[in-house]
Amino acid sequence: MNKLIYKGRVFEVRSEEVIINNKKLQRDVVYHPGAVAILVKNNDKFLFVKQYRHPTREKLIEIPAGTLELNESPYETAKRELLEEAGIKTDKLIFLIKFFVAPGYCSELIHLFYTDEFEITNNNPEEEEDIEIEWIEINKAYEMIKNNQIKDAKTIIALSYYRNFF
Repeated sequence: MNKLIYKGRVFEVRSEEVIINNKKLQRDVVYHPGAVAILVKNNDKFLFVKQYRHPTREKLIEIPAGTLELNESPYETAKRELLEEAGIKTDKLIFLIKFFVAPGYCSELIHLFYTDEFEITNNNPEEEEDIEIEWIEINKAYEMIKNNQIKDAKTIIALSYYRNFF
């Protein structure tokens, strides 16, 4: 039996019957439209946004990111989110990887992009966003992960990807 439990502005939760090893089981699944995250580098610094995340009850240091809108490609979403959150305008985004956030219960797939070619303009965050922009030296950012100051998974994945493949 499949049953809608909750339908919100961004995601919905469904209880679904699945068969695993010939057994009927119920699984609750959060369906999310997907998101983007963008690693922005300027000389020896990365761009971060610091914002309050209610489920964590704290402000997190993250790379810019946002949810895909209906009929919007990940590339277009990344351009839009960068401009909204950080005032960064670019047409030079490089797709790096995509990954699931929490595949045990959620369908959210994040598309990770990179840029080091951009123009800085004014940001225009959404009304419910309280964003602080920070440029942090690359080595300091890695220390912040080590010291548990950066705790956001997409940010840790992006920085790890950069360290290993650039």
